[in-house]
Amino acid sequence: MESAILHLPLYTALSAACLILIQVALMFSVIKTRGELNVFIGHGDSEALERKIRAHGNFIENVPTFLLGLLLLELIIGSGLWVATLGAIVVIARLAHALALMANSGVTAGRLIGTFGTVIPLLVIAGYLIVLVAGKL
Repeated sequence: MESAILHLPLYTALSAACLILIQVALMFSVIKTRGELNVFIGHGDSEALERKIRAHGNFIENVPTFLLGLLLLELIIGSGLWVATLGAIVVIARLAHALALMANSGVTAGRLIGTFGTVIPLLVIAGYLIVLVAGKL
């Protein structure tokens, strides 16, 4: 029974747990602001609410694809430094992006870190999966 635990996608699970906590925080940030502004659909011309909605939306647009790719990678190559590093980079990147976007709608270091810290790992995972699968065909 213990050896089966070693083959579970533990780094993906840890990354998912961290990302779920960030998503819940983003969701509650939107809910709180909606309540304060009495705006329950759309953003009610509130720039702050619009930024919070977009931070949550951008998170939801990117995280599921990343987690699916990370899961596939971890299931194929096992739990290792590559998987742990990619997971950590994206968790930090998504947090940086969300915080920066909620604070400012312009181009900021946090948004750039968030964007590149998400896109680069996604491309690495896609490339790695293609190479791994092409070698098996």
